[in-house]
Amino acid sequence: MASEQHGYEPVSLTDRLLSYYRDVVAMHADDPVIGACLVCRVPRCEDWRFASERLFAPAAREAEPIIPAPPQPQYGADAS
Repeated sequence: MASEQHGYEPVSLTDRLLSYYRDVVAMHADDPVIGACLVCRVPRCEDWRFASERLFAPAAREAEPIIPAPPQPQYGADAS
């Protein structure tokens, strides 16, 4: 996941950070006419990606199903 790639531990965000990251995502969203951020002039700019990862990564992690590992065969155990 993105959090493991960047080396930070996911933490719960304060209301202030949530509001800030939402504002950054809204401000740096790609304009449909030019297909890029109106501030940075590049598609999916770094600011947008950084804020999006912090906002949406926890929800994505919670939505991921937890798949149990298959049982390992027990070699050499008594079958009695």
